[in-house]
Amino acid sequence: MSTAVHPISHLSRTIRPALRRALPWALCSLTLLVGLATAGLSASGRAPSATTLLTDGPVAPVGYWLAASDGGVFAYGDAPFLGSMGGTALNRPVVGIAATPDGRGYWLVASDGGIFAFGDATFSGSTGAITLNSPIVAMAASPDGKGYWLVAADGGVFSFGDAAFHGSTGNLVLRRPVVDISATPTGGGYWLAASDGGVFAFGDASYQGSAAATPLVRPVGTIDATSHGSGYWLAASDGGVFSYGDAGFHGSAAGLATGGPVVDLQSTPSDGGYWMAGADGGVFSFGDAPFFGSAGDVVLHRPVVGMAGADRPTVPDRTFGVAGDVGPQLLPGGEEPIDLTFTNHNPVPITVITNRTSVTTGSTSCPPSEFTVTQGLTRPVTIPASTTITLSELGVDRSDWPSLAMPDTGVDQDACQGRPLLLHYRAEAVG
Repeated sequence: MSTAVHPISHLSRTIRPALRRALPWALCSLTLLVGLATAGLSASGRAPSATTLLTDGPVAPVGYWLAASDGGVFAYGDAPFLGSMGGTALNRPVVGIAATPDGRGYWLVASDGGIFAFGDATFSGSTGAITLNSPIVAMAASPDGKGYWLVAADGGVFSFGDAAFHGSTGNLVLRRPVVDISATPTGGGYWLAASDGGVFAFGDASYQGSAAATPLVRPVGTIDATSHGSGYWLAASDGGVFSYGDAGFHGSAAGLATGGPVVDLQSTPSDGGYWMAGADGGVFSFGDAPFFGSAGDVVLHRPVVGMAGADRPTVPDRTFGVAGDVGPQLLPGGEEPIDLTFTNHNPVPITVITNRTSVTTGSTSCPPSEFTVTQGLTRPVTIPASTTITLSELGVDRSDWPSLAMPDTGVDQDACQGRPLLLHYRAEAVG
């Protein structure tokens, strides 16, 4: 994840409170940190065009979708709801969902191979009119989103659009059925996973190991590859996670998924975490995977069968800025929200997806440890084009604002009276 430390301004004001710890603190001195970019310039030194958003940073997660077997779709975070098949009579149940690379579209696939495209996801064909030897169990999109693969329980693979066929297990006698497919970053290969933990690699997909020889408590239900294509994760229906190659282990939902089996695992673009989705709509976040919500408390008509992450390229920090200040009543034992101010230099809206705040004091007698950032910005915030605006002006609830506290340590904290605080921000935004 790429973040930007925005420049710090000069001391804004110093207000001197009561001198003795025994008396109530009236006010605490603060500094205003201005995180405004000095210019919204591209790498060439020219301002962004009137219609183009600069997105030259790495991709970042902004939300995710859950898909139910009746075709219902549930959108969380900044993942847009673009339609569903909920309420439509389907020939066969939906078994999976895959997202487009820009996070602005998705496909649903049914067990007969029927494809339903939404948003900027394009329909490139299906097996809906073909008599299949085994039902379709999963799909994977090609890296550019201009094609996809479908995989059947017997390991048969069907390619559409620019997704090339690299082989299958359709002509092999398998010990257990295939349950999922995951493509390499190049689109030059893919892995198939079977319910016994077996892994089959095709094209430029490298075999990194499997759980086929491991006594499993519950069957494997999903596979997901790392962004570099040098590893993958398997997840079992009890929430157990098995990692291979450069896929790091970030935790498991074993013992947590009490409302139903785990049905999918999706990794973050950084490979530093993953989400796991349960059939009851519950979502479990591990590593750097942010929790955007779940359907765990929703009465579902049909179980959740798949999950897809919404990823978007990050906006260069030189094209937006963040600033903020706390109120004047930060006292020992108190806490103050930070009404952030965002400046969007881009000609189109952006969405701030993360904001982290840290404190420095420039004083050994009043160290930063005297203060605690109790939370960052807790939800994505969309900033209109060419605008400077605060969280309060955007109507963001104060409970979602970053917050700064000064714990009452029970000892003399007079050294912090009249001291400036420098608030540092690290923010990340997507277009």
